[in-house]
Amino acid sequence: MMPHLVPVVIGLGQTGLSVARFLTQQGIDFLVADDRASDQAGQTLHKIGYDKTVQSIAQLVPQSGAHWYISPGVPLALPAIAEAQRQGVILTNDINLFSQQAKAPIIGVTGSNGKTTVTTLVGFLASRQLPSVRVGGNIGAPSLDLLDDAASCYVLELSSYQLELSTQLPLKVAALLNLSPDHLDRYETVDDYYAAKSHIFSSAEQGVVHRDVAHNAAQNATPSAVSKGVRKLQVFSDRPPQDDAEFGLIERGGQTFLARGQAVLLAVSALKLNGKSHWMNTLAALAIGDCLGLDLDQMLTDVCQFSGLRHRCQRIELHDGRTWVNDSKATNVGATQSALRDFESAGPIILLLGGQAKAADFSELARQVTQLHRLKQVLVYGDAGAMLADSLAPFIVPEVFSEFDCMVRRAVQLADAGDVILLSPACASLDQFSSYEARGDRFEELIMARAA
Repeated sequence: MMPHLVPVVIGLGQTGLSVARFLTQQGIDFLVADDRASDQAGQTLHKIGYDKTVQSIAQLVPQSGAHWYISPGVPLALPAIAEAQRQGVILTNDINLFSQQAKAPIIGVTGSNGKTTVTTLVGFLASRQLPSVRVGGNIGAPSLDLLDDAASCYVLELSSYQLELSTQLPLKVAALLNLSPDHLDRYETVDDYYAAKSHIFSSAEQGVVHRDVAHNAAQNATPSAVSKGVRKLQVFSDRPPQDDAEFGLIERGGQTFLARGQAVLLAVSALKLNGKSHWMNTLAALAIGDCLGLDLDQMLTDVCQFSGLRHRCQRIELHDGRTWVNDSKATNVGATQSALRDFESAGPIILLLGGQAKAADFSELARQVTQLHRLKQVLVYGDAGAMLADSLAPFIVPEVFSEFDCMVRRAVQLADAGDVILLSPACASLDQFSSYEARGDRFEELIMARAA
């Protein structure tokens, strides 16, 4: 007689709890495991009628053929999980479960940077043309909480952690925006990180990818699945388009325009957001919308109304002659490099870096910082402060602070009219804050106190 296979939900953050709710709604018996379950998670389990003990992950007894739903924050390299896989446990996640249930087309967006903005923008553009668009995944609501028989489409942000186990996602459109080293505290090599990202294309119908990412395929930055696994590959870039289908940027009469092929679409000056990174996000969203079948002219009208997201190169208006920028979401080197390119011509820069390093290599960032024509000062803080200072030391001597607040107050002292004060940390926030949002909020509090 075959044993009863009991699924296990591992990790009780938002994602794990969404799986627990779904399994409960389906009348499926399950177990949960988490080494650091919060009181709030326990209360949620109680509300849905779960009355078993929350086990530690190491206590779990693997059953060959059973499904373990792994939350994104739980490393697959944990000994108990690796051993379970060797014993025939099927490791899966909420995204796979969601894709089996969803009846409407699914759009997936990933990349090292910009994926939250692009996901939100695609949702915004689609909602202007479709009756019921659901947006979530790695942002907002977990995917299973989005399920709705009336949905016209789903737009999901997908992280590398989610894509590790999502190798057969039936996506209508899969987008890989960019690749730069990140999460090297979780992945043994940068190629492992890139490989996880590339899973997004494995069963996709159509793909959207930055030209540079597509051209890096020979270097394993993106496996051959980018071109072989999708029926249609739509390319965008920050340069003039190479064919009539490609989205890109062109210069005409001293102005920069969004373009498709040689056709001018929209002057970038019409957008509410400035900077090449924002223009790339816009082009990616247009390419995704085009694959989805949205009307391009309508998208061009609507995109001019999009004002961006908080903590992402967000200008804080103090009307004091200085440019204050909250880019707390820049939790890796690539994001900070992008922000520096956007603001290097805006005025002398006071750059605020630091936090939790995630095993990052800061050498490329250090070289870029030294090439800034109008760099005023670099301030660093937190766990990564000493590492950043060492990386910058051959070129510039930064001021080092243990506490975030002290660093920001020093920036306030240094700032003169015309300066750009750029919080773009290149590091995670978790050494001193609960999230990058909390870090960005604190930055705004401190600089607004100056203006009071």
